[in-house]
Amino acid sequence: MQVEFKKSDITLLVATMNRNSTDFLIPMFPFTHYSDFNILIVNQTTPDNIIISNYITVKIINVFEKGLSKSRNLALDNVDSKLCVIVDDDVEFKEDFEKNILNTFNAEPDAALISFRVETKLGKLYKKYPEHRKIDLKATDRLNIMSIEMVLNKPVIDKYNIRFNEMFGLGAKFEMGEEAIFIDRLYKNKLKIVMEPKVIVTHENDTTHTKIDLSNKYYVQGALFTALYAGNYLLWVFLKILFELKQHKIKINQVHKAIRAAIDGRKDFLNIK
Repeated sequence: MQVEFKKSDITLLVATMNRNSTDFLIPMFPFTHYSDFNILIVNQTTPDNIIISNYITVKIINVFEKGLSKSRNLALDNVDSKLCVIVDDDVEFKEDFEKNILNTFNAEPDAALISFRVETKLGKLYKKYPEHRKIDLKATDRLNIMSIEMVLNKPVIDKYNIRFNEMFGLGAKFEMGEEAIFIDRLYKNKLKIVMEPKVIVTHENDTTHTKIDLSNKYYVQGALFTALYAGNYLLWVFLKILFELKQHKIKINQVHKAIRAAIDGRKDFLNIK
């Protein structure tokens, strides 16, 4: 019989850089002090700029390397909690976030990953989400889950030795796409992925995905779709272009540039691989 998940099973895995104190956590919890939660911080920094924790609930790993996926993996390798919340250092948690996480995982205890909703600072949903809990995810659903929406069931992902691909993500060769590749590994191992219509954090409107320029974005897409779909990568590049044309995110005269960048990204990914 499955034992219910409880508050002590949750740890927040926070990736940050160049910090010398835990004060950056204060605005992330406007309703209480951050020491009320189990937190593991991976601080990618330099030897003269490190964090020391004053609280037993807050653990620190100061490391002298770069790469967001490396940071996430280091945290996963050094945490013993069952439920791991993937956290950026600029989110703000909702007061009921733990209750929503526990309720959903206790309803879906075999889920490897549950993604939750994110709000903007203005109180609007960050993007379009399913209205109800969704388990049968389409490829487009899996491609659009962001890291700050993710809570992982660590015993399940450990059983299949699943971690983030360190070629992808901020600070890596390819600056985005680490979430999609991670989720694709869950999917290919037939693990349960759930989308839950509960908000757990708020976040600024801009992300890496919105700030990156067209050439870099499609360079990464070429690598990403090659990693995910191999020989069908170009079909997915075209689908991405068509979607962004429809959304007025790119112009028709930029299509050739996007395709060339995607081809270059594929080529570099295959050379590195």
